[in-house]
Parts: sequence; C-alpha cells; structure tokens
Amino acid sequence: MLPINFLFISASLLAVIAGAWILFVGFRWFQVNDISERLAEFVEEELDEDFRPSRRTEIAPRDLSGSFFSRVISPRLTAIGQFFLRLTPMGVLNSIEHRLVIAGNPYGMGARGFLGFQFIAIIIGFALAVAVFSRGTARLNMVTGILLIVSALIVPSLWLLRAGRRRQEAVRKGLPDALDMLSVCASAGLGFDQSLQQVGEQWGTEVGHEFSRTVTELNMGLTRQESLRNMADRVEIIELSTFVSLIIQAEQLGMSIAETLHTQAEQMRMFRRFRAEEQIQKIPTKMLFPIAFLIFPSILVVVLGPAIPTLITLFSGF
Repeated sequence: MLPINFLFISASLLAVIAGAWILFVGFRWFQVNDISERLAEFVEEELDEDFRPSRRTEIAPRDLSGSFFSRVISPRLTAIGQFFLRLTPMGVLNSIEHRLVIAGNPYGMGARGFLGFQFIAIIIGFALAVAVFSRGTARLNMVTGILLIVSALIVPSLWLLRAGRRRQEAVRKGLPDALDMLSVCASAGLGFDQSLQQVGEQWGTEVGHEFSRTVTELNMGLTRQESLRNMADRVEIIELSTFVSLIIQAEQLGMSIAETLHTQAEQMRMFRRFRAEEQIQKIPTKMLFPIAFLIFPSILVVVLGPAIPTLITLFSGF
C-alpha cells in the first residue's frame, strides 16, 4: 500500500486545483466590463418612452436546438480552455486550429474547446492513476497507472488526428464523382461558381460542404483563386490541391473549364483505382501478423491438441 501522505498530498493537490478554478470562474462571472456598463446606460437613455412596453411582455418558450454536446458540454469545455489559452504558445494554438480545420471542426469545437477537452482528459487520467496506485505498489499497478496517465495525454491528439484523416479520406473518395457533376453542370452552360453552388447544395458530403464554403467565400468578396486555395488548405490532400492548381491555371490561360473538369475527373478516378489496387497489394502483409499470432496458434491447438495426451503417454516410457 502507498503511504497515507502520498494519497493526502494527491487529494489536496486536486482540491487546490478545483478550488482555484472555482474562484477564477466566480470572479469572471461577477466581473462586469466598463464598456458593457456604458453601453447599457446609453441604450437606457436613448430608448424612447413610446417604444417601451406598457405592460408585461410574455416570453414564449424557446425550443432547444442542437445536440446535448453542443448545448451543454461544448460551452463548458470552451470556458475551461479559455483559461489555458493564455498559457499556451501561439505556435501550438495555430497548430491546433489547423488540425481542427482539417478535421472539419468536429462537434463545433475550437482551440479553446479542445484545450478544455485535453484538461478534462488529464484530470480523469490522473484520478484513475491515483486510484490504481492506492491499491498497492505492485508492478502491475505501477504500469497500469503510468499507462493511464500517458493515455490521457495522447488520446485527445490521436482522436483529432484520426478525425482529420477520416475526413481527408472522405474527400478523396468523393472528389471524382463531384468533378463529374461539376463537368456536367459546366457542359450544361453554368459557370464554374454556379456549378460549385449546385454541387454544394445537392450533395451533403464533405466535398459538398467544402464547395458550399468556397461559394460563401466568393459571395463575401474573395477572389476565386483565394477561395480555392483556402479550400485546398482546409483539406490538405494532393488530389484537391492538384484540382485547384489546374482550375487556376485554366482560368489564367483561358482554357475551357468543362474540358478541364472532365479530364481531371478521369484522372481522379484512375488515381482512385490505383490507390485501391495498392491497398489490395498491402493486404497479405497486413494479414501476416494476425495469422502468425492469432490464427496459426489456434489451428495448432485444434489439430495437435487431441494428440498431446497420446504423445505424452508414448514418450513417458522412455
């Protein structure tokens, strides 16, 4: 068993951290900004008596929209991450923001929400490790506690990395079909921007979402080259970067957008077939370890298991 002093120090440290956080949130909650006070006074002074309600206004109940995570959990994580945002270097924040953009900002999470998520994971991992250490100083308990702490440190980053790769793969798979639709729309007489808008409205895939965001940036005043480059930076896959480069080059040289889209769609489909063949060629290598460590020992037990007593009886006479 671990000494009582170690457990007392650990519990005291957790209590101090929790108390400091409660005090910090409490002071921030009751703190009123001077600008907010002046703005409230200005609104009260400028509000005419004719526009003030003469009777009590009944407020209709508002339906809750959004998931439980976006309404309850995400604001709490953002509030926690706001504190650690001031202690995090700017380079790390930019890296987190970039990875969140590649992952599509899952659950509407920003850099502050992700920092809060990491903090909660570390607290949970540390609490579980303390609970394991309290059971004794055996080797298994020590290894389990260390693994819990390490897992709490790396699991949020691994989750974000996996979400980004999953989204990149979804864009990579859906890009050839999207380019076919763009080619059809361009051949029907629509412009490139209108074709992007049609595909973005009709398709609910990751490619459609990216096209819709690109059209939104175009409507906000960005040039076509800037919006397309932003789309390539948000996904970071070679296929989309190549597509953006060809569209920009075709626009600069005055080439036909419809022919460029049709040729690019054929090339994307060919690359997708080559990538599928590459994955098929990797299957024997990936199956080597499961066969050697899982399937083959089971076969040996099933085949040689009944013969083991006979072999022991046979060789025991020598």
